[in-house]
Amino acid sequence: MGRTGRLSLSMDGLTEAFWERYRRLHDAIDAEDIPLVHRLDRELTNALMALVDHQTHDAAEQQAQFTALLRLLREEAEDASSVRNNADLIELLLRRYITVRTRPADQNGLPALSAPVRNGVLDIGQLDTLAERVAVVTTDYRYLYANATDAARLKRKPHELVGRHVRDIVGAEHFNNTIKDNLDRCFAGETVEYTTARERDGEVVVVRRRLTPCYSEGPTMIGALVVIHEGPDRRRRDH
Repeated sequence: MGRTGRLSLSMDGLTEAFWERYRRLHDAIDAEDIPLVHRLDRELTNALMALVDHQTHDAAEQQAQFTALLRLLREEAEDASSVRNNADLIELLLRRYITVRTRPADQNGLPALSAPVRNGVLDIGQLDTLAERVAVVTTDYRYLYANATDAARLKRKPHELVGRHVRDIVGAEHFNNTIKDNLDRCFAGETVEYTTARERDGEVVVVRRRLTPCYSEGPTMIGALVVIHEGPDRRRRDH
């Protein structure tokens, strides 16, 4: 077996070991076997660290590692304490894999991202410093990333949004009436832009949104890059 095959087997083994310990831990929790829960919890943490620390060497390994992260986010989305406990490890993988590529046609004029988009690759460090709200939403409508500005606007910390369903954050009515359809269009490959206005503290605020499809290595779609710019209604000033 060649070098790539051995590496792929190693990644498969790490992934299998992690999910086997995950399953056994939840079985122990259901059985209320506290000593076993503590032991398996430590083993699960070590298995997760091994999975995250593994240096991938090809696109298949990268995709397997990223898929494991997405699955973990889905499994633990409703357990806030679990998300907090794994925040550092999740952040490490997010920073590694948020370097997703937008389609070349979507690079020109991407609002508020002229600097963080370099050769079609997003720069997570600069996204964290932007005044605009920026998030990445997966194809099952969960937050994969939110910058500090977006989290603050939603009165959360960034790690509190990771893995959460968008509906649970913005409300079912707003999600079903507006957000879901626009995300679905983006997941189908379309760059979606729309503008709304709302009143806040007696002033009209114009909210511009742009949803851009995001891909990992190759054609695999991760979700939507969402950029939100909020500003005063200049039309009223002009008149």
